[in-house]
Amino acid sequence: MSSHNAPSPMVSPLELSHQPYFVQKQQVSEALIGRARLDVFSQMCSGKRVLHVGCVDWPITNLQNSLHLQLNKICEVDGFDINTEAFPQMQPHLRGQLYSRWEDVPHHYDLVLVPEVLEHVPDVQGFFRELDTIGAAEYVITVPDAYSCMRRHFDYNAGAQTFVEVVHPDHNCWYTPFTLSNVLRKYTPWQLQGLWFFNRMSLLAVATRASAG
Repeated sequence: MSSHNAPSPMVSPLELSHQPYFVQKQQVSEALIGRARLDVFSQMCSGKRVLHVGCVDWPITNLQNSLHLQLNKICEVDGFDINTEAFPQMQPHLRGQLYSRWEDVPHHYDLVLVPEVLEHVPDVQGFFRELDTIGAAEYVITVPDAYSCMRRHFDYNAGAQTFVEVVHPDHNCWYTPFTLSNVLRKYTPWQLQGLWFFNRMSLLAVATRASAG
């Protein structure tokens, strides 16, 4: 039997069942699957001047498991967070500074790290505008990924007609590879260098300023 009309294994069946206008494709690498979150961030941040946005892990600040304190050991890092309640608890353990107002943040960073923050932000365009004013060469952003979390975080209880969702109660949205890349393209002048599946439930995006080459 001829397989002349069989779809290519490189083409998703979804592409064949929807109008092309609605089919969005975004490359996502599997290269970081299985690597520890801190290991990846340490490699990216080592030897650089870093601004860590969302540094207090609000509303639960645990110094024993604080990403910011771990980064403090491997790079020159400052922190930014609008939730300042934990600043007095954290500052004695840090070499860098903590900021809560964008206008106070110095513009001397090589990399801005924004892990699991964007899904909390009410004004995404305004948030990216503030990040861009920092003028860093590189931006690393992670968000929970709806696709990666599909099986373990969503369920519909038909008997109760109730949708069950395992999610931080402060989240405003879920991102996907396309929607994350789309907001970066629409609301920043940066160049998206790549997307990776990350930390078993997230996406990691790396973007650079056009002038960074």
